[in-house]
Amino acid sequence: MRRRWQVLLAARPDAPLVAGLPPAVRAAVRAAQELAPERIVIAGADGRFLNKWAFQLRAADVETLGDADGPQALDKTLPLLALDPDSFPDEGGLRDFAAAADGGDASRRLFGRPVAALRWKPAEFGAGERAAEEVLTESLAAPAAEISLGAFLDARGPAAERSAETLYARLAKDTDGYIAKFDRKLSLAITRLLLPLPVTPNHVTTAGLALGLLGAWWLAAPSARLQFGGALVLWFCCLLDGCDGEIARLKHLSSPAGAAYDLWADHASHLATFVALPIGVARLHPDQDWLVPGILLVTGFIACGFSVWHLILRLPEDRRGPLALTIERIASRDYVYLILALTALGRLDWFVWAAAVGSHLFNAFLWLSARSTPGPRTS
Repeated sequence: MRRRWQVLLAARPDAPLVAGLPPAVRAAVRAAQELAPERIVIAGADGRFLNKWAFQLRAADVETLGDADGPQALDKTLPLLALDPDSFPDEGGLRDFAAAADGGDASRRLFGRPVAALRWKPAEFGAGERAAEEVLTESLAAPAAEISLGAFLDARGPAAERSAETLYARLAKDTDGYIAKFDRKLSLAITRLLLPLPVTPNHVTTAGLALGLLGAWWLAAPSARLQFGGALVLWFCCLLDGCDGEIARLKHLSSPAGAAYDLWADHASHLATFVALPIGVARLHPDQDWLVPGILLVTGFIACGFSVWHLILRLPEDRRGPLALTIERIASRDYVYLILALTALGRLDWFVWAAAVGSHLFNAFLWLSARSTPGPRTS
């Protein structure tokens, strides 16, 4: 339900990007998510700015106006929420401030300056008649009852980097294991390099898919050196697999289509890897018959993938059972570290035999666990 008010921001041409986005865009997305106002007006936002950040602003599903709309962009009668151009609201910040301020003019001060002000009579500050930038300046500066609720992050000068670090830290999950935490540190280092560039999550997913297929091709080569190179490429793909999600979250570029593309790209890379493994081992050990373990490996991989999806991933989190987290970790891409170690030792055949048998045992364990877990597991 949309609130009967408007949000006023400003886009500074010299404002630093904070984790890949201007503070005004971060504030606009947060305002749309937490308040759903009737409109968002961004002073200083020309057509180029609005086009550049069109995905984020369209996804906010709130009418967003810029300089081209002139003074009429602001309504004289709609209550006005003015936000500081050199900061942006943190998670829950606007919701808390608006709830505490509901009923009268209010202001929130942080970092030695007002970062938010709610004005119930915006016409008194020139809304609808004066430039949006002037209305914003006066709305923030005028006295009002001070509210102590509402978290904001500073985007001025060196503080912008500290605010970005706060956003980076939230990418980690409490359920991450030791390997996942290690991968996250490396993937985040890559993400930081990519954030200032016009790179989308789909770009990263496509690069990861291409490299994953290349790594699988090298794993199937009749050369121990190429197989080790393929394992290194696949390890790097694991890092990229984290980067696309990190970029999507940090730059507000998530979409159902992008999530589906990422999922199917992962499936393609995984399948190519498990098909390549017995081929590469057979080429290095032509004196042995690798047809049976190869078939067991590929069918076991496919069976486990289906079972994990059917029994766990497709269900709501509250119905996944106590072993869901452990099972997801076992079924993750962490196996790449084992492949990397064994290719370095020249014993990739060990992995083929172990995975050929282990995948079917793991699949049986999944179904036995599902049958012994109370509740409608497979409905």
